[in-house]
Amino acid sequence: MGRVNAPPAAERPGRPGRTGWRDAAVTAAVGGAVVAALFRYNLGGASAATGQFGRTWEEYLLVNVAALLGPALLTVLVVLRERAGSWGLRPAAPGAARIAWTLYGLMLPVLIIAASQPEFHHLYPLQPQAADSWRHFVYHETTYAFYMLCWEFFFRGFLLSGLRRGIGFTAANVAQAAAFCVLHLGKPAPEVAGSFVAGLALGWLAARARSFLPGFAVHAGVSTTFDVLAIHARGGGIL
Repeated sequence: MGRVNAPPAAERPGRPGRTGWRDAAVTAAVGGAVVAALFRYNLGGASAATGQFGRTWEEYLLVNVAALLGPALLTVLVVLRERAGSWGLRPAAPGAARIAWTLYGLMLPVLIIAASQPEFHHLYPLQPQAADSWRHFVYHETTYAFYMLCWEFFFRGFLLSGLRRGIGFTAANVAQAAAFCVLHLGKPAPEVAGSFVAGLALGWLAARARSFLPGFAVHAGVSTTFDVLAIHARGGGIL
């Protein structure tokens, strides 16, 4: 049999060492600063029930996308001098699509029940105009999907990949899911609690797939499905 080459040191999960702890510390510092800044900005003294957190949709997206992508990419490419592929930006491992579809299927009953509740179908879609015309609906779902991509890169790519080098997968997964949950504060309580569980599941999927892209597909699919169900449940809109 031929010799199987070991993965590069940067990709070996759960092996603390000088480099691993350094990477984890840098990740924690940058990630913590981003989460704190976005938490303050996104809430901004307003409830998520405003639909756009008291700001225009475009401003909200621009600030969040810049915060989620900029510091993390600079850290990976400039500070740590690594390729983004080592941090989850690469094609998924075989079998990941099947797991992603399974997770989506498990979420469907939850989405159907939640969308029937007024606290949800009066909040979603976050851009209210999306319920009134197909043009606004497509615009909202397209821009929101890109926003979800940035979230998955930050939480299941940057945070999970960096933290696990120093503290191992389990602790890193809990940490990124907790941070993910923090940025859901201000939304209905069931969604806040569910975001932690979803964060754990998406982190597990990212580890299995060696990529955050399947998690993005699940996240975006769930979001769009929920918007459709919410519009239908509320009535009087395009659905």
